[in-house]
Amino acid sequence: MEGLYNSQSRLEELKGRAKRCCCKYCGGKLEVKRIVFSDHEGARIEIFCDNCQRIEYGTEPEIYQSAKYFVDEMNFNCYADLDDNEKTRQMNIAKVCEIMGWENKNLGFLTKNGFVVPLNMNSNILGESIIIDDEDLQ
Repeated sequence: MEGLYNSQSRLEELKGRAKRCCCKYCGGKLEVKRIVFSDHEGARIEIFCDNCQRIEYGTEPEIYQSAKYFVDEMNFNCYADLDDNEKTRQMNIAKVCEIMGWENKNLGFLTKNGFVVPLNMNSNILGESIIIDDEDLQ
């Protein structure tokens, strides 16, 4: 089992993923770290988000942007039982990232190495354009 967590191919996969992906909770940069959780010399190497202080496998940045927009603009909340705060918002974004990632993987658009097709993101849909009504101008 230890060989699985410390193999060279796994290390290369984690490095590539940390470089390409972002945290699905905060959108922050990921890095590969040795996580020391015991006195065992062969502690595991994992992807880690320093901002969230958690082990995080991450998500494609395009998926994070889409999920964040969906949660914020559609007021999506699958954790209605929890307080409405920033932590709950992050959990919702992460859940939508997982759903979008699953869908893209099952449709064949996403592999462990990223998207297999070039993306043509519509920045207008991701909130980079603004619509001003007459009421807003007053």
